[in-house]
Amino acid sequence: MNYRNRNSLFFKFVSVIIWVSLPLFLLLFFSNSYAMNLVRDQVAQTNSSLLSGQMSHIDNKLSEINTYMFRLAFQDPAVISLERQPRGSDEYLMTRIAAAITMEKDINYYSELGALFIYSTKTQDLVMTRSTGSQIPQNKGTEDFMYDWMRSEGQFMQQGDGWRTVKVAGIPCLIHVVKSGASLYVGSVIPIQSLAAPSNKVQLVADEQIIFFSDQAEPLTATTISPIFLNQLTGKILQTDKSFHTVEIPDKYLLVTNHSQVSNMIMTVLLPEKNVYKQLSLLQKLIYFLPFVIGCFLIINLVLLKKIVVNPIIRVIRAMRRIQEGDLQYRMPPSHSKELDLLSETFNTMSAEISSLKINVYEEHIKTQQAEIKHLQLQINPHFLLNSLNIAYNLIATKKSELAQKMIVHLMNYFRSMMRSPQKLVTITEEMKHIGHYLQIHKMRFPLHFDFSIECNGHVGDLLIPSLIFQPFVENAIIHGMVMQDEGFHLKIICYEEHSDNSNGLWIHIEDNGNGFSEQSLQRFVTSGQASGDAGNLGIQNVKQRLQAYYANEARLLIGNGLEKGAVVRLFIPKK
Repeated sequence: MNYRNRNSLFFKFVSVIIWVSLPLFLLLFFSNSYAMNLVRDQVAQTNSSLLSGQMSHIDNKLSEINTYMFRLAFQDPAVISLERQPRGSDEYLMTRIAAAITMEKDINYYSELGALFIYSTKTQDLVMTRSTGSQIPQNKGTEDFMYDWMRSEGQFMQQGDGWRTVKVAGIPCLIHVVKSGASLYVGSVIPIQSLAAPSNKVQLVADEQIIFFSDQAEPLTATTISPIFLNQLTGKILQTDKSFHTVEIPDKYLLVTNHSQVSNMIMTVLLPEKNVYKQLSLLQKLIYFLPFVIGCFLIINLVLLKKIVVNPIIRVIRAMRRIQEGDLQYRMPPSHSKELDLLSETFNTMSAEISSLKINVYEEHIKTQQAEIKHLQLQINPHFLLNSLNIAYNLIATKKSELAQKMIVHLMNYFRSMMRSPQKLVTITEEMKHIGHYLQIHKMRFPLHFDFSIECNGHVGDLLIPSLIFQPFVENAIIHGMVMQDEGFHLKIICYEEHSDNSNGLWIHIEDNGNGFSEQSLQRFVTSGQASGDAGNLGIQNVKQRLQAYYANEARLLIGNGLEKGAVVRLFIPKK
């Protein structure tokens, strides 16, 4: 075998396993396994017989209580007549009291009983009686639990279901329900601890106590076993083909089980194998010596595995984390194992390719984003120009040449400044100056019906925003919202800063007292982001795209109607 094969990770791993396992197999081979199995079978049979006797005793108790429940349900006059009386009547009250007295008198004849109850689906009434010294608390919470349980599960139980396990006020109990008539149920509650008390006094082999489980392998009595290891017992406890099993939790235990015939309880006893084999002197010495040997082998195994497997894997994980944190220049050192050395080389190659690819993708993303922003900016300019020229045309048509001249001068100055300055961002002061020119023209056109105001709070004049970012909302307010009314059409623009833990930026508030948005337009904006379906929507959709291009998801656009009338548009632009 050449050096490269001996230096492979697989060869080292197989060598370590053989080196660790071979001594253990040799040691177990000479440990007289036949004697151990014989002792284990005898101990299991003894405990199985004890469990069978205890379970038969418990089943007899449950059958006796079950017989009493049938007698109470079908022979007691108060219980039988309780179903016939209308709730709230004097006869019903007296019958209810008589049934409660009967249960209080009978419950103490059965020491295991914790509570008796009668439930009527017809009247939605629950009569409950506790035994003297019962573990079940006598409070409204217990009665509410029993009431809810009967409504959800109890009334749907079949006679063949037998006794079922359920927790009442956090106490594991057995519950059985007998149906009396069409709508009346008689039930019993038995704390499982009261059933387990006599069984715990039985002296078992190795002085172990009995543990009760449900048919879902849920522990019903106190146990010192860790919940993690209890989950490992589930499969073994539910097996019915064998009366005992060997489990490791983490030490080896002998698990003996016995299933109840009238309930879903399972009685078990868990015996440490070291106690089972303690009477075999030679084997006992071997058991004492075996953990030491296994511990030494495991320590050696862990040291070797850490050096050969764990440490290289840790180096790979650390390298991945360095790459994840953004250190694309990090490279893994070479390894002494053939596989790990190939892994390090491949990892370094991938890191170099990722670094190069990330730079290319980032540069391409910047170019794409710049092209999209330029396209959107070019898209808004003709939109604004068409609206402005339309206003100038209307002014000339109405023979208001002075206003038309001012409008044309405004357009000349506006496009001159746009061509003169290559900046994509402008200050609030510059943007408000453009909006002011636009609104002033409309005010001169409709002096008796239109007015506007612009307020900039604080020192917001120097803040930068995308040019013409809220121009479409001003245009739409005048074109679609302006109405001729006695109080006139008023447009108000407010700019103010907001500083908080969640947001830091500029709010632009635009409101008017005109027609406002229709319900269909608002619904369309919520579902698709569009306020209308006509050509005027181009500007609003353009604003949303530009905000997304500049600020991603940090910007916000809110539209709605005022409390009385008119439209309200709120635009939040974060600080950059």
